[in-house]
Amino acid sequence: MSSFLGRRALVVGSGIGGLSAAGALADYFEQVEVLERDRLPASAESRPGTPQDRHPHLFLAGGLKALGEIFPGFERDLADAGGISVKVAQELRFERPDVGALPCRDLGLSLLCASRPLIESVLRRRVMALANVALRPKCRVTEIVGDAGAVRGVRFASASEQSKALDAELVVDASGRGALTLAFLDALGWEQPTVTEVGVDLTYATAVVAIPEHTSDWKVVATMPDPPASALQAALLPIEGGRWIVSIADRRGPARIENWDSFLATLTRLITPTLYDALRRAEPPKDIRHHVFSTSQWNHFERLPRLPRGLLPIADALCRFNPIHGQGMSSAAKQARLLQVVLEGATTKADPVAAAQAGFMADLESVLRTPWNMSTGADLAFPEIRGERPENFEESRKFEVALFRAAVADPVVHRVLFEVSHLLQPRDLLHEPHIMERIEACSAKAAA
Repeated sequence: MSSFLGRRALVVGSGIGGLSAAGALADYFEQVEVLERDRLPASAESRPGTPQDRHPHLFLAGGLKALGEIFPGFERDLADAGGISVKVAQELRFERPDVGALPCRDLGLSLLCASRPLIESVLRRRVMALANVALRPKCRVTEIVGDAGAVRGVRFASASEQSKALDAELVVDASGRGALTLAFLDALGWEQPTVTEVGVDLTYATAVVAIPEHTSDWKVVATMPDPPASALQAALLPIEGGRWIVSIADRRGPARIENWDSFLATLTRLITPTLYDALRRAEPPKDIRHHVFSTSQWNHFERLPRLPRGLLPIADALCRFNPIHGQGMSSAAKQARLLQVVLEGATTKADPVAAAQAGFMADLESVLRTPWNMSTGADLAFPEIRGERPENFEESRKFEVALFRAAVADPVVHRVLFEVSHLLQPRDLLHEPHIMERIEACSAKAAA
């Protein structure tokens, strides 16, 4: 590259979205600075800014691919740090009430499982290795500054200094809920984005145990609920250190699971005994961890007629997904990869920052639509979930049943289903004629 697009870009927040965005920006700005309100640990430790990091996290295949395109060799780094390789669907047991467990086929896809603190630690090391990127811990951004024409930077407070301003040509808001961007728009008197919400009121309990002796071929288990009769579901993943992390989730807010006996008893209420059988001989964990998630939320910044030049919300500031579906980190990585692509395309434009911003917002929905429809569709199957159902919602539910039945019988449908689920392909692929023909053929055979 012959020149940079600007002198400085600022990223607010050093979660997965912020770190991924910093990597995407590094080739296009002389300086990239990441401002983080937390103290950043030197190793893989939980931190206050990510209270959910003591629960299961998963990079879907599409998210892992996107991150590897921003940080070549990231998969190798995570594996070297202790990440566990999982073949899809050969080593992933996916259980549904209508079809039972999907077949254990090698679909040519793989995952890496690790704890959220380890994932973030490996990613943070990759970012810190970039010569022109600086991470500033214990810096709380208080406001975005600028005028109606453009963002000029941010104001922040640190432990050692009073409030201070830092200028930049581009500010990426990866602070979590988009509050900084929303406040800036409000200060300008500009239109606020419309918001789509699905109230899930999810409660979940998580345990981490040493992997007991077991003879199953699977490494990961996902046990789905049975709507509308039962909202209970669970997931088990391997993590570094020879451990399993397992969560039980319920959209109907049961009493808190406070001890291991209650945890095991709740596992017996799932649609299969797989997880109970695997865990009943495990050494009881030291504690049971809890988390509550109330609302999936999409802030439709992409629908606004304009944003101030040089301002981009990203990751949870744009869209917060129900965490039980495991899409948040992967969506954030794919958004950062989109940012990298539009920055490259903007290098020849008269105003490259404005061009990159416009390109990102124009293509954003293509990144968010598939995970949003998949996660909210599963949630809205329960009558008590708050949110507007699409007009064709019942037809979509029937199609899902037919799709999974076809996936059991047809390896081609099975692979396409997982490519879509893992954000490697758009959801529209499921409705392509060559796939629909296979689904319909399986349905006709079952009805005969």
